Amino acid sequence: MLDRINGMYFHEERISRCQNYLDALVDAECRKLMVNWYFAAVGSLGLSKETAWVAVSILDRYISSGNGMSPEACRHGQTFQLSAVTSFYMTVKIREPSVLGIKQLVQMGRGLYTENDVIAMELDILSALEWRVYLSTATPMEYVRHYLQLLPELVDVADIILDIAERHMVKAASDIFFSSCKSSLVGLACLAGALDCIIVLSTSDKVALWNQLSVTLDWDFTSNGFEQVAQKLLKHKTSNCESWRPSLASSVLAGDQCSRKRIAGSGRERSELLLRQMRTMVTSSARRLEIGGITT
Repeated sequence: MLDRINGMYFHEERISRCQNYLDALVDAECRKLMVNWYFAAVGSLGLSKETAWVAVSILDRYISSGNGMSPEACRHGQTFQLSAVTSFYMTVKIREPSVLGIKQLVQMGRGLYTENDVIAMELDILSALEWRVYLSTATPMEYVRHYLQLLPELVDVADIILDIAERHMVKAASDIFFSSCKSSLVGLACLAGALDCIIVLSTSDKVALWNQLSVTLDWDFTSNGFEQVAQKLLKHKTSNCESWRPSLASSVLAGDQCSRKRIAGSGRERSELLLRQMRTMVTSSARRLEIGGITT
């Protein structure tokens, strides 16, 4: 397991870090609209939330690269939307067994772009990132799962930890700061937040487990930028834990019911739902970008 984690670290070092490209034109709210749609899309299509995280990573690294058409994406709303939707399309092809057809994607775009536009943008993203797209697919949750395997004492509460850690990951995706961080550090922060919410463990138990993980990984958690990442992600951790604890059982039941509905629903119904969400996102984003002064 340690060899696998070290291999992930090795590939992580080869990935160019995202720079904060947000300004008065494409600001945090514009980006958040796209991120919210990513998570709505994976929910509608029954895909992994980690697919949305990877799409965010590809989008942020592309636009902050300064290569190809990425500078235009910061000036023109339609190009920004096209790069966002294409990043999602690419990620589904990389990570998911289900296929999101390019024709379906164009339909979602409400006629804003053609198949050729999507193909050209995909090639531009690949070129801008020097074809290092697949290297960006290690998510914070992959690290969380690997770290948990180094802590067999937590096997009985592993599912709860994973659920809470995933919520932290979704929260992190909305803030471009975390796109500039290594996924391994974000994963550690997600794990720290999840452990803090486990009420069956005493404080001394949590400290002992954290020290054990530090020794096993040969990491000093007071360095390597971890403290900054954890503090920013977990600044509201107490209220978050309190809101999750009473609803855990009901969340599991609700999730099971939603899963049954998704399974029972036809592929056409899911596609139509996603189409409506996409159109809403495009309309909201276009209005937001127009307010910000971007040409769409």
